[in-house]
Amino acid sequence: MTGFRRRWLALPLLAVAAFGTVAATRAPAPVAAPRLPGTLPRFPDFGLLPAPEAFVPDRTFRLSQDYPKVLPPLEPALQRLLAIDYTRDWKAYAEATLAYVLAGNIENRDLQGTFFVEDNKVRPWYHVPWMHWADNGREGLHGLTPEGPIRVGSLGPQQKNIWQTYAVGFYNARGGHAIGRVWTDANRPDINALQRQGFPVGTVVAKILFTDAPVSEAPFLSNPIEWSAYIKKQFSFTPTGFPIAPRAVAPVRLIQIDIMVRDSRADATGGWVFGTFVYNGLQAKPRTPGQSFDNRWRNLMPVGLMWGQDPKVTSQLAGNPVPVKTLVNPDLKETVINSDPRLPPMHLGFGLRLNGPADNAISSCKSCHSVAEFPDISPVVPYAGSFDTRNLVCGGPEWMRWFRNEPVGQAFDAGARNFDNSLSLAMSVINFLDARSRADGGSNAVQYWQGRRQMTHGNQRGGGPDNSPCPPATGAIAAR
Repeated sequence: MTGFRRRWLALPLLAVAAFGTVAATRAPAPVAAPRLPGTLPRFPDFGLLPAPEAFVPDRTFRLSQDYPKVLPPLEPALQRLLAIDYTRDWKAYAEATLAYVLAGNIENRDLQGTFFVEDNKVRPWYHVPWMHWADNGREGLHGLTPEGPIRVGSLGPQQKNIWQTYAVGFYNARGGHAIGRVWTDANRPDINALQRQGFPVGTVVAKILFTDAPVSEAPFLSNPIEWSAYIKKQFSFTPTGFPIAPRAVAPVRLIQIDIMVRDSRADATGGWVFGTFVYNGLQAKPRTPGQSFDNRWRNLMPVGLMWGQDPKVTSQLAGNPVPVKTLVNPDLKETVINSDPRLPPMHLGFGLRLNGPADNAISSCKSCHSVAEFPDISPVVPYAGSFDTRNLVCGGPEWMRWFRNEPVGQAFDAGARNFDNSLSLAMSVINFLDARSRADGGSNAVQYWQGRRQMTHGNQRGGGPDNSPCPPATGAIAAR
């Protein structure tokens, strides 16, 4: 769950056995109002799609932006989820969260029609605005934004080329209420909204990640869930967001789903529980009675769960960057990794903390999200722009700033505004100010807005530790 520059991060209950019939308990939350003909939404739906004369899709992405003005109550499905002890039954917690996310988003649809959240009849979901801007903006078919590269070997020794990842994230109604507090005024985002009051308990965030990596270089993507998306022809990064790199409509395959749950039982370690699922098409799961969705959605396997950073653990520093089997670090007490032998080999993250196959092998799910703040003073990984590079030692004090258990409501850097682990929401403000600065001709004004210099960092969401000072992992044990 890391990102290339903050601009690259967008940025994730069971009625029967996991991935059987998805529960259909309707949430007591507002339904998105239909748009009036001839009116424009407050925020653009997307930023990049071929001109209509060149390409006419059957359907385009619609930004869900009717954010609840009143905090919705905890629906029964959330109450059941928050009753599961994630430290004792982590898999039940993870699978219940995934079922909550899938419900209403995948039933009775072909694969291309899944996750148009405006069609969800079970519960509303909401997107973060202002992710459409510049070269890394939302594409218009499914609302995907670039996440970064998957470096050679990250998916296993058969991966010989660098590939891209794209993702779309969404928040449940309680999270949507918090987004609306930041964006009450579409022309003046409130950068203090989450500093005053963060996301409410019961917020659920999900992000679904796709890649253009072929099955030949990632066999676990066999029998894929594919979407068509308007993606870059090859991975690229432009620090200013311009010019726009060439794009084309191409197939992308589901590789990962990330989940986040605001859970008060995790307040001592930051307030959030993180989980990651990997797509494993090598399985052959039978359909369940009454199943109303494509069976391939049952191929998602939990990689693990984490609710803390284990800030004192500095063993197994570089993870498992070219995995042939999944290794685990027995020193970790706030991370649990799936021991199912069917799990594809995972590189995981720093010190073998939780991270997914599309993520950086020396970060972690919780680590990168902890730097969600405005301005974005620190990068998502330490080696991308530490203030103390001369003393940056893998696992040393400066490095371990990225692996603290920060108190709920505290920003990563002193003087910054906390965005409560929502990298995409922080990025939305940065994108808005970049666009406003360009429109107004205010050269560099945005970098000093509110008296703090905004940093510019290179992307490090995906792949291996190419520029990392960390040594290869030794002494870890295989997951069983």
